[in-house]
Amino acid sequence: MSVRKAIYFGAAAGAAVVLLLSLAWGLQHAALASPQLLGRPAPHLAIQMLNGARIDVSKERGRPVVLNFWASWCGPCISELPVLAAGYDRNRQVEFIGAAMRDSYGGVSTFEKDHPHPYPAGLIVEGTYQSYGVVGPPVTVFIDAQGLVAATFSGPLDGPTLDHYLGLITG
Repeated sequence: MSVRKAIYFGAAAGAAVVLLLSLAWGLQHAALASPQLLGRPAPHLAIQMLNGARIDVSKERGRPVVLNFWASWCGPCISELPVLAAGYDRNRQVEFIGAAMRDSYGGVSTFEKDHPHPYPAGLIVEGTYQSYGVVGPPVTVFIDAQGLVAATFSGPLDGPTLDHYLGLITG
């Protein structure tokens, strides 16, 4: 092999390693989806459940909150629902809240009938998902008992990932 070919091969291999390491880092740090919120008070947000009850996220201070942004038309939201339900069942000291975004009453109603879960969920009636830096669902925001955003996670959660972030807010 000539010196020139060896240099090209080495450069290409080095670039591939850097690319793979960058990709791996990004996958491991998906929780940094909204870094501008970290350590700051959770923005105002209220949801209305189908039964008419209303939940104001900012009034949940004193308890950690897992705020999950979802939509009835979101396939990954359906796949993470059992993980969130199991997390809720194991962590009753944490308030789990589902906030439907870019959705309709009919869509949420059908979703709730087809995919029941133990924690409250409903349509956003005050505040916006954009104030949380959310572009599309699912996104989960982890809020500590002082009302400060501890982490955000974009994409469907799995059990170990949820447990990791629950540890941040239940410490």
